[in-house]
Amino acid sequence: MAIVETASSTEQFADAFLPRKDVEEWGRDARRRIIDEIRERGLVERAWELDVDGYTVLSPEEAGTAEIAPQVLDASLDFTERKYGWRPDLDREGEREGLISPFGNVQPEIGVLGEGRVFEQALLNPVVLAMMRYLLGESCALIHQSLFLKCPGPDHLPLHTDQDQTVGPSPLQSYAQVANANWALTDYTVENGAICFVPGSHRLGRAPTRHEATDLSLFEPVEMKAGSVVIWHGNTWHGALRRSAPGVRATLVEYFGRQHLAGANTSTVTQEMLDRNPPQFAELLRTQAQMQGLGETKFQAAKETLYG
Repeated sequence: MAIVETASSTEQFADAFLPRKDVEEWGRDARRRIIDEIRERGLVERAWELDVDGYTVLSPEEAGTAEIAPQVLDASLDFTERKYGWRPDLDREGEREGLISPFGNVQPEIGVLGEGRVFEQALLNPVVLAMMRYLLGESCALIHQSLFLKCPGPDHLPLHTDQDQTVGPSPLQSYAQVANANWALTDYTVENGAICFVPGSHRLGRAPTRHEATDLSLFEPVEMKAGSVVIWHGNTWHGALRRSAPGVRATLVEYFGRQHLAGANTSTVTQEMLDRNPPQFAELLRTQAQMQGLGETKFQAAKETLYG
């Protein structure tokens, strides 16, 4: 095999495919900013868990959600009552006839961001966003913020990945294209239909087979108290157990993607919402056209670097 010596400064190369210095520098600076924030917020162990297990759980104290989570729950119940004339009984709700969705015995509401100011405040939680930037880069954007109400019923949610649902089929890229943050608005226990994971499965780079997806021996439930937030890599295999206890498990789902998925947000966003929130709010909701308004260097860094 021929050996080509490193080119000297006198050699010339065509511009096509040549990485730009300013874009590389922006990407390195973005990485430094993200890692610095993880350290400053005391999230190094949580980031390590994301790398090793593919998911991590933030306690209400770590996430700073102890006060706002009950407000999000109240707003969620108000929204459900307003839309359906049904206010779920969190402690005694029984199996609801006809409540069968693709997610099992769950009432899913995709896109609740415009249904109350507290949902806007939840989106801007700085700890959750720090973890999302760690997984998806500084230019990450919201795909949807949704409400899931889980009632008693016979159906488990099979193991699956989010990345193949949104981005494309296996084999999956090793780095996250999407990532999920689930706010537990009520306690997660096995009886309440806890979410489950297969630790380390994000490194497999594929979705589970039909047999694997329904193998309950692989399900490792995560029990956590209300106000906790569980975050996971888009490749991580996850599902949920059926709810066997009376009552309702309430979850606020925040689903994020990399810059090329910007514009997928499903909620109606008004000018009033943009005016009353900091610029970061609009950045999380930007369209593909608005992505280019980041500035040419930052836009290219978002496309070409892992942390841009």
